[in-house]
Amino acid sequence: MTDEDHTPPPLPRSDAMTAALHWGLVAVVLVSLGSGLRIAADAPDAALPQALSGVLPQGEVVVWHLWSSVAVTFIAVAYVAYVVHAGLGGRLALDAARLRAIAGGDRTGRWQAIGVMGHWFAFALVAGMAATGGLLYVEVAALPHEALAGLHRMLAWGFVAHAVIHVAIQAVLGPRQLAKMFAPRLAYGSAAGVALLTSGGAIAMVFVLDEAAMTTLPVTRVEAGLAPVIDGYFDDAAWTGAEAVTLRTVRGRNLPGGEVPVTVRAVHDGQTAYFSFEWPDPTRSQKHLPLIKGEMGWFLAGSDDHERRDENDFHEDMLAVMLARSPRPGGGAAHLGPTPAGAPGSPNQRGLHFTTDGSVVDVWQWRSVRTNPMGRMDDTYFGPPADPAGTKGAEAAYVTGHGTDPEAGGGYEDNHIALGDGRVRPLYLPRTPFLLARLGRFDLDPGASDAGEWWLAKADTVPYGEPLDARYPIGTVLPSVVVEGPFQGDRGDVRALGRWHDGRWRLEASRRLKTGSEFDLPIATGIHLWVAAFDHSQTRHSQHLHPLRLAVEE
Repeated sequence: MTDEDHTPPPLPRSDAMTAALHWGLVAVVLVSLGSGLRIAADAPDAALPQALSGVLPQGEVVVWHLWSSVAVTFIAVAYVAYVVHAGLGGRLALDAARLRAIAGGDRTGRWQAIGVMGHWFAFALVAGMAATGGLLYVEVAALPHEALAGLHRMLAWGFVAHAVIHVAIQAVLGPRQLAKMFAPRLAYGSAAGVALLTSGGAIAMVFVLDEAAMTTLPVTRVEAGLAPVIDGYFDDAAWTGAEAVTLRTVRGRNLPGGEVPVTVRAVHDGQTAYFSFEWPDPTRSQKHLPLIKGEMGWFLAGSDDHERRDENDFHEDMLAVMLARSPRPGGGAAHLGPTPAGAPGSPNQRGLHFTTDGSVVDVWQWRSVRTNPMGRMDDTYFGPPADPAGTKGAEAAYVTGHGTDPEAGGGYEDNHIALGDGRVRPLYLPRTPFLLARLGRFDLDPGASDAGEWWLAKADTVPYGEPLDARYPIGTVLPSVVVEGPFQGDRGDVRALGRWHDGRWRLEASRRLKTGSEFDLPIATGIHLWVAAFDHSQTRHSQHLHPLRLAVEE
């Protein structure tokens, strides 16, 4: 027997293109899975993703998830084109011989056949994830978002299970099988070139179709004398000729299925832009953290979730409008995770709004209790993360890029100071208890509709004092909001008034096309607009990926 008889056969080697696509898919799937779990962890009932929060990525994970999906598409198209042009279809053939091998006596053949079946299972999972992810991305109104997202997550977990089984099968086949992907050979070069060109063309088509799908919001020009009156009624002639665009917003708390459609119209008179917003809401929610007098003193209705910025029972209905130059999800200012800025994060650990390129995103916040009485939306912005030493109030403990435009007076304030042990003390009391009649009937059910006015004008109050406090019996309910008057300065640039009637909120708003403020964006062609509805929730608003692109008529 010669030494050559003991020479082991050469290790099997895959081809370079297959190996590159294989490892590329591994990397992309890890990004997609990590970013997807971070997105899922934002839901209050997502126990497993939240348990993994410490190891999940943080930041603009929605953008990463979308890009990883594009990369999966690139790899899938490239692999199909490569297999076809290289004539390698036999690798994936699930023919009678392979099916017989599963029950045959050859161990290697059996596991190889099982591996091929696993490949087809993976192809089906990828196709399912692509289909459900694509439907979530284009936001098809006819399909329930929560059910579609749930199916998408199930398919993702199925792919994770497949990956574990796939690695186990390769291990069963031995180290020679595992070595195939670590030392590939150069082969099928022309087929690889065709595959790359084909997949590149497919990705280019994806971007072309995505750009073409961008919805435009026409901002129609009207004569100055025909501009709408900001009164919360949609009876102005200007609205008749304005095109209505309805946005499907999803993932909101307290909303049916998490969804609510918001219809937007816009006109301008050459100096000022006017917007109308309309959305269904079966209840007029006004109980914004009301104070209740008990035997031990005053306390806030609800739980302590408001301290974590996550109150979802005793809060007001709201609408936010965001303007950004970038069409990226969240205008490039949405960062998920407990510490996405690399510094103390939000108390609710869900994420922060800030920009990373020095830009400013213009944000208008309409609050039905705190700003509606003054006829304004709160003009705020998202910018670079600020030093917490320079912040105040509720945001003083963490880094954020969310700030208010400069103000010169007016506004509102919270009518309580914390005493500890769950107790609070009002900062102001009504001059007379009779003023509380404006609250109407108080219903402790957070889902009940409120008919009264749940705020106090500062002119109708006096600073807290125990003698006056003694006039209020146990069980007294006191508003937690004191309104001084309209914001003065930049913060008061956006005039607005909303009215609730027959299960719908109707809101009108106006602002100059150009304010000259460094914290505002112009209302001009090419600016992108998002909306977010809050149904008596502090921060868990509805959302949508695709903005409206403004087209301002000259």
